[in-house]
Amino acid sequence: MLVRYASAILTLAGTLALVLGLLYWAGTAGHLMTMHMPLGFLTVAALWVIGIAQAAKGGSWLIAAYAVIVGAITIVLGLLHAALMAGEYHWVVQGVHLALGILTIGLGHMAAARYRKASAGE
Repeated sequence: MLVRYASAILTLAGTLALVLGLLYWAGTAGHLMTMHMPLGFLTVAALWVIGIAQAAKGGSWLIAAYAVIVGAITIVLGLLHAALMAGEYHWVVQGVHLALGILTIGLGHMAAARYRKASAGE
């Protein structure tokens, strides 16, 4: 049940964080960054819960480790990316952050599917 809730949180918070991030990138929602950041943290927390739960259920510990690493990198880059490569090439950092956000959601759903598969075998 925990993974089901975490998966729903991952989808909802991840999608909202992506939309707000893209709006911020487009310059139309600068005031919503205070909402984007907690949604990003919530998305990563859901990824960690799902990744570790699927490994504990008999899934892949490699996927769990990958989930923890990708989540940590996403958070660190999210917190620091405003100061990285400031100037005309800042879009590179923004693109990497966007790719990590999408990877976070995709990896979480992959781990949730592995959890469901491991649970079905019982």
